[in-house]
Amino acid sequence: MLKTAMRIGRSHPIWSAASIGAIFGAVNAMSLEIGGLRHRAMTGVLPFLFPSSASGIQIGQMSAMQVTLLLLIEIAGNLLGFALLFAAPVALVVGIRRVFVGQKRAASPGERP
Repeated sequence: MLKTAMRIGRSHPIWSAASIGAIFGAVNAMSLEIGGLRHRAMTGVLPFLFPSSASGIQIGQMSAMQVTLLLLIEIAGNLLGFALLFAAPVALVVGIRRVFVGQKRAASPGERP
């Protein structure tokens, strides 16, 4: 299984980096939400379900559907953002390597057209 994962990672580096970034984004979103619930801080969306906050400011209680929509947007944004942040440098390196390897192959005199 490890050999298969390494083969896929080498043959599709951009997709692999995006997948790893999406995993980190999901972990980040979960840690924000769990931290917001544990410390009663407004770092996440789930504390909006409760009528009062830790700072004493009354915030209107949101419905479960509204919180679910905000949570979906937050998690999807984290997944997409981290996937792009991880995939962009890998795509840049892969693109640069392909440009230089293509020039090297075209310049070699031993090959026939």
